[in-house]
Amino acid sequence: MKSPALQVLRACTLTIALLGSVAIITAVSVPDVAFAKPGNGNGGGNGNGNAGGNGSANGNGNGGSAKASDGGDSAKTRAGGADAPKKSKSTASAKTRRLADELGVSASELGALNAAHANANAFKHASPNSRVGKIGLYRDAVLIGRDLEADLEEKTALLETMTAPDRAPAAIEPDLAAAVDDVAQKSDEVARLEAELAGAGGTDPALEAELAAARAELSDAEAAAQALQDELAEAEAYAALEAEVADLEARVAAQPDLERALLENAANKPVTDAVEAAVKNLLGL
Repeated sequence: MKSPALQVLRACTLTIALLGSVAIITAVSVPDVAFAKPGNGNGGGNGNGNAGGNGSANGNGNGGSAKASDGGDSAKTRAGGADAPKKSKSTASAKTRRLADELGVSASELGALNAAHANANAFKHASPNSRVGKIGLYRDAVLIGRDLEADLEEKTALLETMTAPDRAPAAIEPDLAAAVDDVAQKSDEVARLEAELAGAGGTDPALEAELAAARAELSDAEAAAQALQDELAEAEAYAALEAEVADLEARVAAQPDLERALLENAANKPVTDAVEAAVKNLLGL
């Protein structure tokens, strides 16, 4: 039989062992903590047992200050913090200024005409009464105007290669009509003489001479009539081209006012020469 004193001693030893295990587990389990400022921690434990023997255990722990840094500025940057790079607030305004410099006017001056930025598909399907549709009408008018200018240049160059007629068609027509009548009369005379010669058996020196003279006169009359016909044709061609050039000149001269009127109909602000030039720029004109 074991003595009570031995049992008490073993119990105390077990208790001390358990307390030490708890302390070790606690030290291992608690993670390191980093503080911005120094901190102190103290821990102590005392255990006494008396039963024919004494046992004590004391433990003190001091934790000094600890600092940890993980590159705060870069961490803030990665986390999108206050120090992360930000898009400059002036980016949009700088782009606007560049566009204004390119166009010569600001977006504010263009107003509703900024719709000229629309793509080709938008213009294709736009209603004629819509803003884009009205700008499209202006664009079409400008293109037509340029075609007119090209046509005028071509026709003017052609007109310059032609010789201006001495007489207008109206002055030539009466002479041509008289020449045609003369040809008809001389043709009849030739036919009469031919018939008379045939009735004389085909041989009559006097009739033959008269017929030869009549045929010569007919030939001369036909040549005169043909000359007048050619003169009239040339005069008419020159007059027609001259009239076409005059019409093109008038249309080209009126084109700027027509184009401006269409652009003003599409705008909601005053249209100046600079504004119109900017719209043409946006439309690729």
